[in-house]
Amino acid sequence: MQKLLYTLVLVIFVGLLNVSAQKKFIKRKVAQKNYEGYLLLQEKKYAEALTYFNEAISEDPEAFFIYQNRAICRLELNDTTGAISDFKTNIRLEPENTESKYALGNIYKKQADSINASIWFEQAIAQADNGFSQTKLLYMNNFLGNYYRAAEKYDSAVICYNRVKIYDPQNSSVFINSAVCYFQLDSLDRFCNDLERAFVLGGNVNCIALKSYCNGCSHLIDERGGKVDTLSMVLDTRLRKIIPDTVFLTTAVNRHPFTKDLSKTIRVYFNEYWQISLPENASYYREAFWAKRANYFGGEFTDYYADGSLLAKGRIESTRLQGPFISYYPNGEVNVNGEFAKGLPIGKWKYFHENGNPDFEIEFILGEYSFNFIDSENPNFELNSGNGNFSILLGEWKDASVVLEGELKENQKTGNWKYIQNGETLILEVYKKGIFKRGYIQTAAGRLNTTSPVLDATFFTPPYLLQVRYLYFESETAAQHYSFIRLAK
Repeated sequence: MQKLLYTLVLVIFVGLLNVSAQKKFIKRKVAQKNYEGYLLLQEKKYAEALTYFNEAISEDPEAFFIYQNRAICRLELNDTTGAISDFKTNIRLEPENTESKYALGNIYKKQADSINASIWFEQAIAQADNGFSQTKLLYMNNFLGNYYRAAEKYDSAVICYNRVKIYDPQNSSVFINSAVCYFQLDSLDRFCNDLERAFVLGGNVNCIALKSYCNGCSHLIDERGGKVDTLSMVLDTRLRKIIPDTVFLTTAVNRHPFTKDLSKTIRVYFNEYWQISLPENASYYREAFWAKRANYFGGEFTDYYADGSLLAKGRIESTRLQGPFISYYPNGEVNVNGEFAKGLPIGKWKYFHENGNPDFEIEFILGEYSFNFIDSENPNFELNSGNGNFSILLGEWKDASVVLEGELKENQKTGNWKYIQNGETLILEVYKKGIFKRGYIQTAAGRLNTTSPVLDATFFTPPYLLQVRYLYFESETAAQHYSFIRLAK
C-alpha cells in the first residue's frame, strides 16, 4: 500500500517538446535516454533505469521532468535522501508540479516528519486542478486535519475535514473528527450537525450524548437503520475526551457548555482607542471564533473599519499571533504585510504608503531586526548606509501614536533608542558600539531601571493588536454586553 501512495504519473518526453514549464525544448538524445530509463523503470529494473536518468540529467541539467522520474527510481532503491533532492529540484524547475509536492509530503509523512509533510501537502492541495487524484486529495486532507487537530489548530482542521466530507461523505469518522473541532471552537450548531451525521452513518455516537448536547436521536433512528441500544453503545474515544460525563448518564440533561449565540463566529466592537465598546460606539470590529477556555479569540480573525471595509486579517493560536498577517488602509491599499511565529514577527515585514507604493522593510531574525528603506523620499532613507538617526511610526489611531527612534553607526546600535507613545518615552535604552549600557521602562508605579535590553521584535507588533490583547472595556455597560467574555476577578 505504501508504494502505491508513492506512485506518480511518469512523464515520457520524445523529440522536441513545447511545455509550459521554464524549459521549453528538450534535445532528442536526452528525451530518448529518459524514455529508455522509463521502460526499465516499468520493468522494475531500477539500477539500470537510474543509469539512463543520470546520463540524461548530466547532458541537460535543466530537463525538469527527468528529476521526477529519477526520484521515483531512487525511492524504489531506498535512496530517500536522493529522492527528496530530486523532487525538490523538479519543483524548483517546474513549480506547478503537484505530483512532486504530493510525493515529498508523503516521504516526510513516512519519516514521521509531520511539519514538513504538512507544508508540502498544503502546497499540493492549493494548486491541485480538477484532474488531480481525489484519492490523493482525500489522503492529504485527512492527514492535515488530524495534524492540525492534534496541534489544537481547530479552525484549520475543520477546513481539511470539510474537504474530506466531500470526497468521502459516508465516512462517519471524519464527522466525529470535525465535531471534536467544532466543540473546541464553541460552535454548537456545527458540532451537533456533525455529531448527528456521524450517528446516522453508524459511528459510535450514543443517544445519551445527542440528548445531552443536541436535539436527541429519535428523529434519526430510522435514518440510521432502526433500533439503537443506547445503553450498551460505547461513545467514540475521541468524543469521550471532551464529553466524558455523557457516557454514564441515564437521563437527558442539558449539560452543554456552549453559549447559543456562538454557533459560528462572534463579532466584537471597538471604539477609536481599541477598547471593547457597544456597537453604536464602534470605530472598528472583529469577527472570529471565541475560544471560551482561553477567554480570547481563536483561529482566523478579520478586523474591519466601522463601515465594513477590511482592516486586517490574521490568526491566533493559544492566545498568540501566528502565521501571515496583513493590514489595509481605509482606501483598500495594503499597509503592512508580514508573518508571526508564537507571537513574534518573523521574516521580512513590508510597509507601504497609502498610494500602494512600498516604503520600507524590517527583517526579523532570532529576535533581532534590520531596516531597509525602499522609498528614497523617506526621511530615514540614509539609514541604509548603516549610519544615521531614524524615527519610525509603528502605528496610530485617533490621537494615539507609537514611534520607535534610534541611531546606527557602522550598522551598530548607538546612542539613545526610544519607544515613544503619545510623545512620552516609555522605554529608553542606551548603546555604545552595539553594546547595551543602561535603560529604563516607564511604568504606572514609576521608572524601572533595566540591566538588559527589552526592545526586541515584540515591539514591532502593530500596536492595536497589543491593545486588543488586553481586552479593555470602554465601560461597565460594554462589559455586560459581551456575556461570553470572562472578566478578571
